[in-house]
Amino acid sequence: MRSARGADGSEIVFTRQERVLLMELSRRPGALLSRSELHRAMAATGRMAGERNVDFIVNRLRARLGDDARAPRFIATQYGEGYVWIAAADRPDGVAAFVVVGPVRGEAQSAAAASLVQGISDQLATLLGSGRKVVLVPDWQGDEAAQVAFALEISLHAELSDLHAAMALRSLPSGRVIATRRARMAQREAAGQGVAIARWARGAIWRHIAVPDGSELLTPSDVPVEIRLNEAGRALTRSPERWREAEAQLRKARDERPGDPSLAILWALNLFARLIQWPPDPGLASPGGATALEDEIETLVLGNLAGIEDNALLKLAAAKLLFFTDRGHLELAEQLADEAFADSTAFGAAYATRGQMLMCRGAIPEAVALYDKGIELAEFGSDFHIYLLVLKCTALMAGNDRPGVARTSEELYLARPNSRWMAPFFISPYDDDLPEPVAAALSAYSPERCQQVLRHLYQTSARHFLAAGHRASVMRGLATGLRRLVGPQAIPDDIARLLAASIR
Repeated sequence: MRSARGADGSEIVFTRQERVLLMELSRRPGALLSRSELHRAMAATGRMAGERNVDFIVNRLRARLGDDARAPRFIATQYGEGYVWIAAADRPDGVAAFVVVGPVRGEAQSAAAASLVQGISDQLATLLGSGRKVVLVPDWQGDEAAQVAFALEISLHAELSDLHAAMALRSLPSGRVIATRRARMAQREAAGQGVAIARWARGAIWRHIAVPDGSELLTPSDVPVEIRLNEAGRALTRSPERWREAEAQLRKARDERPGDPSLAILWALNLFARLIQWPPDPGLASPGGATALEDEIETLVLGNLAGIEDNALLKLAAAKLLFFTDRGHLELAEQLADEAFADSTAFGAAYATRGQMLMCRGAIPEAVALYDKGIELAEFGSDFHIYLLVLKCTALMAGNDRPGVARTSEELYLARPNSRWMAPFFISPYDDDLPEPVAAALSAYSPERCQQVLRHLYQTSARHFLAAGHRASVMRGLATGLRRLVGPQAIPDDIARLLAASIR
């Protein structure tokens, strides 16, 4: 197999590595193939590195096939184990969509019913955008060939001049009902009701992805809540400011359930997302803006700990937030993280949270070991994988392991090429010549912009390390590069003093 034909008729020509992997998987449909098995099969190409390079080739192959790791049609991931070829030999009737509106049951033939159902489908497609396909299949039966993330079932009943509608939103392939809605409307007004129902469905999808249900069974590869929030935003918006989507959804949810402790923790996480965003939120530029958000985060977490006692993911989120605000709650944060790890199977999320506290206490090798364990559980190229790699780079910077930083940052760029915008944060203070793209980007900064970048790095990362030497090591690479390219005025006075003190 040298090539394949895409859905648009274009030819996809595979590399030798891609052909070997594709043939190895597709000739054994349904079988779990480990990384080591695939690595051995691909070694014959003579270009293989470590087993993790298998993940890169899988990721590249998915991109070329138009396959989505979260809703795969061809290659499914068994976290921490390997990959499975799930495509059937012939699937002419399969439906591929983010949401299927269907089946539609009951008295669905009237003009009012048809206009309602079509309006729901159209409005949901508009709300989700072009990246998330919505299809209306009134007689859909959930066929096994389908690749669908959610199904919106609708039942209709006409009574005199009214139309009654019952909706059930299911998560697939599990079939679990995640939200229901009952609506009653005048038949003559049915066409205008699609907007409200579509907004309800969109909000329910966001909550399902973002909000950890305390009753759900957790797996070792479950991700921290801050990553779930990001993934929920990614599912519903193409904007890089995903916290804005979360803010809108959380405001609505908190209005409906004002005393819900889980929503309070999620709101605090959304405030955290605003604080770490780059470029910084202009709304936080005023004096005390960031401090006010951290005050609110601290109050929300401490006031809602009792209500999240039985939810391991939310306890880990609370630990992360108390750690981040840096208000003297490190021991409480460590206790919460340890309890969540001891009481649940969410190993991956716990590795990430506990690793941050270990590295900031100075236990760099132990933190890196936890990050590596989390990386083994993470989907290659996923938000969680990228998050862990960035944390690992930070730990290695603090420990002044510059070769380790270089290796890990290259793994980061391999997993997600568009993450190279982060390269300035990982540059070495010992390199005489910066990579040309990095040097060009930094040279364009004004001294004021340089100081803003350095303060952001300090506030979001370096300040959490207890040892001044570790804080200085996190800052030194970027600060040295900016001083070289822009001059000493690029460095804020307090950061300059930190760096000078660390080399005495």
